[in-house]
Amino acid sequence: MSHLRNNRTSLTASLILTGLASTGTSVIWNGLPFIAKRDYGFGENENLALYALIGFVYVIGALTSAKCTRFLQPYISLRTIVALLLFAIATVCSLPLFFSGSAFIIWISGGVAGFCSAWLWPIVESYLVAGRHGKEMRRAIGWWNLVWMTAVAGVMLAMAPLMDKYASMVIVGLGFLNLVAIGVLPWYASNPTKHDEAVSNEPVPEGYRGLLQGARVLLPLSYVFNGMLAPLLPFVLAGIAIDIFWQTPIVSIWMISRVIATAIMWRLGSGLNIGGWHGKWSVLWGALIAMGAGFICTLCANALPMLILGLILFGSGMGVTYYAALYYAMAVGQADVDAAGKHEAFIGSGYMVGPLIGLASLQTASSSFTPMIYAILLLLSLAILALAVFCRKAR
Repeated sequence: MSHLRNNRTSLTASLILTGLASTGTSVIWNGLPFIAKRDYGFGENENLALYALIGFVYVIGALTSAKCTRFLQPYISLRTIVALLLFAIATVCSLPLFFSGSAFIIWISGGVAGFCSAWLWPIVESYLVAGRHGKEMRRAIGWWNLVWMTAVAGVMLAMAPLMDKYASMVIVGLGFLNLVAIGVLPWYASNPTKHDEAVSNEPVPEGYRGLLQGARVLLPLSYVFNGMLAPLLPFVLAGIAIDIFWQTPIVSIWMISRVIATAIMWRLGSGLNIGGWHGKWSVLWGALIAMGAGFICTLCANALPMLILGLILFGSGMGVTYYAALYYAMAVGQADVDAAGKHEAFIGSGYMVGPLIGLASLQTASSSFTPMIYAILLLLSLAILALAVFCRKAR
């Protein structure tokens, strides 16, 4: 009984901290292009360059998180490291209060928050699933995904009233919420619970390693798409004459769709193994098709209905991909910080490569997104080929 009670307490603490800290995730990865365009005059190239920088530091942070935390653990606990990371994000997000109108705020806040997030989330993910297996792990991951994805969508809706005159104050607000998140840490253990050795050493279900390989093709690809699309969405919406008040709420459509897709996977994964999504290649194929079609529809949208359709498809594919990739990574990697760090590094690599592809595409045709569409079709073709190879090997 005490084990179950401790698990519930740790899950609740993880969910509360995740909801608060995910406000930063929302603004850094989705809201920053709108703030940069509105308050600092960034164009398409500058927004894409900003995202390439954030993606680069995110990859470095994610790849070094496990080694650095192991180095620090003899001196401080993982809980203390989480507190320091949240404090660093809050500090850098206070810059608009002191340097109004200076464009370096965007670069510094994005870069520092991106790096700190890359350390933060592998640790939080390790706390989340440590000591959990199978159905219980899928349930915890489902709750966690629902919380952070809902928080991300909610922030995009909440930004709308501030975008006209106080866009930069959104950055300050997310810093404050990261400070509040530190108050949850007393409910965290000093370090994550150890996995049960007997269960951890059992072979993972047949096919999971192949599915992990497939998911790790789709995960960075999904964030290549997002890394290209997010910096350009302010200009896509402006191109179809969407008022600034409605721009971030409309963008939240893809995030809401991601929540719905995740909720469906959570319900299926929390039930009996029969009929669940885990262990099925068709889930990954469906996610790939939805993401690709949604991206192209969104980027080519010349009217609101087409844009909404594209965002719904894109968000659904993103949700399925993220959930599956995290579950297979933690199931095969036994829920340690290194497994979560690799998961986040795949995300960061997509965020870095996407804007670089976008920048290169815009240089070839500054007034058209056509070269970007060709680049995406090429990436989709390569992903289909890779997924087919992994699927064939798994069988």
